[in-house]
Amino acid sequence: MGIFDKLLKEGLDAVKEAVSDENKEKAKELFSNLKEQFSDEIKEIKEKVEEYKAEQANKEESIPQDNYEEPEDGKTCRERILECIENEFPQYHVAENVSPRELGGQGRFMDYSMLILDEDNKIQLIIMLIGKTTTAHREYRWSREFAEEKGVKFINFINHYPNRPEYISARLHKYL
Repeated sequence: MGIFDKLLKEGLDAVKEAVSDENKEKAKELFSNLKEQFSDEIKEIKEKVEEYKAEQANKEESIPQDNYEEPEDGKTCRERILECIENEFPQYHVAENVSPRELGGQGRFMDYSMLILDEDNKIQLIIMLIGKTTTAHREYRWSREFAEEKGVKFINFINHYPNRPEYISARLHKYL
C-alpha cells in the first residue's frame, strides 16, 4: 500500500470515528498532510492540462479543420521541420537529440529533439517531437523546465498529428 493510500485510509477512518473534537482534528490534520505531500503532483497535472489546452488552441488557430488530412508527401514531421528550417531560415542550423546534461543540466532528462542555433551557436529555439502521452513523463517535464530556466523558447510538435508544412512554417515563424 502506497503512502497516498495509507494516508487516505487513515483519514477516512478518522472521519468515520469523528465523535470527538480530537478525532476531527486528527482527520483534518491527515487530509492537510495528504494535500501538502501531493501538491507537486497536483501542480504538475494542472500544468499539463494548461499545456494541452494551449497546444489545442495553437493547432485550431493554425490548421483549418477542413484541411486536417495527412499530407501526401510521405515525410515525417522531423523531415518537414528540417526542410522548413533549411528553406526559410538559412541563418540557423540544427543540432539533434541533445541531452540537457550537455547544456549544463544535472539529473535525468529527455533529450531535446532539435536545438535551433544561430551562427554564434546560441540556442534560439528548442523543439521536442513528442507522442500523445510524452508530456506525462517526468523526464520530459524536467527537460522543459530546464529550457525555461535557461530562458530558451520551447515548443512541441506531436508526431502523430499531420503537421502540414504550412503549420510547421507558421509556428517556426512565430518563435524564430
